[in-house]
Amino acid sequence: MTKVWVEERTSFILLSSILNQPGIGAEICGVLAEEDINILSFIQISAPGKERTDVLIEVAEEDLPEASYVLTDVAKKIQARGLLLPNVYEEKLVTVAIRDPKLQPQSGIAAKIFKIFSKYHTNVWAFVTTIIGKESEIKILVEKRQLDEHPQIIKEIEKVL
Repeated sequence: MTKVWVEERTSFILLSSILNQPGIGAEICGVLAEEDINILSFIQISAPGKERTDVLIEVAEEDLPEASYVLTDVAKKIQARGLLLPNVYEEKLVTVAIRDPKLQPQSGIAAKIFKIFSKYHTNVWAFVTTIIGKESEIKILVEKRQLDEHPQIIKEIEKVL
């Protein structure tokens, strides 16, 4: 049986175009740990030979001001070319979660889901598929504002599954 739901998420900080070097993740996580700030999620895709990468960090709402402050200092050290604060430049992100035992063997599911978001001019920040036991799970991070404006996205996703 297919289950589709929206998980409210907390605030994200995007460190954009930082140096892609060993130890950068340790430095970012280390300064947050020193301030007793828990990282709820840390998303980075690093490609060999690529000089720069982006890091998306989720922290609790109450930790956002302190995390933003300490990461601003770290951003200078790791030569970030931009620091986006979610309460300034972006709305909160939410996760559209899908769990279904039939998803794994089906090809084309991701393409169908991305087409739905594209139809509503909604940018997907992250798309992660995992297998949990015999079920597959997809988690899609999108701006909360976009999902609020287009609640039909969920119904359209349910139809293609």
